[in-house]
Amino acid sequence: MNDRSKVIACFREAGFRMDTGQFEHRLVAQKLVYLLKLKGVEFAYPFHLYVRGPYSPDLAREYYQHADEFSRCETASTLSSAEADSVAGLTGLFGKSPSLLEIGATYGYLAYEMHQPPQQAYRTVRRMKSFYSNEQIVKGINRAKQYLFVPTAEERAALNAELQEWQRAGIRSMRQ
Repeated sequence: MNDRSKVIACFREAGFRMDTGQFEHRLVAQKLVYLLKLKGVEFAYPFHLYVRGPYSPDLAREYYQHADEFSRCETASTLSSAEADSVAGLTGLFGKSPSLLEIGATYGYLAYEMHQPPQQAYRTVRRMKSFYSNEQIVKGINRAKQYLFVPTAEERAALNAELQEWQRAGIRSMRQ
């Protein structure tokens, strides 16, 4: 499957019909593909950080040259179950919100591509995206972390132990 077919399949799975004439649609398209790429969906499109977040000129060229295919979401390609799950997880957290996707993708680029520590990446996003409210920035970053963070087995075990302790405490308080 080529990248264009896979992107169209991802957009179809997300319920996103792209209109290349609308800036917000182009922004959503770029950020959806970038976040999916960070999550492990394979795309060859290179991304670089621009004013509105990660951007791929190669992806833009594809959706301009094949605007009709993108708007119809027609492709014979299908996604693997893991790819479909990645799309569902992304749209479940972000919907198709241009602002949240822009903030989340920018944070992802800074934290995962540029390896900035979380606090530094947060500060950089706040500085770069000062036209968004603090609430929007926190929401976008938190959703990016939720989508991209995969806990290790040790982290999962520690979290489960902590949650079990909280559960036992809750049960004891109900008995009293």
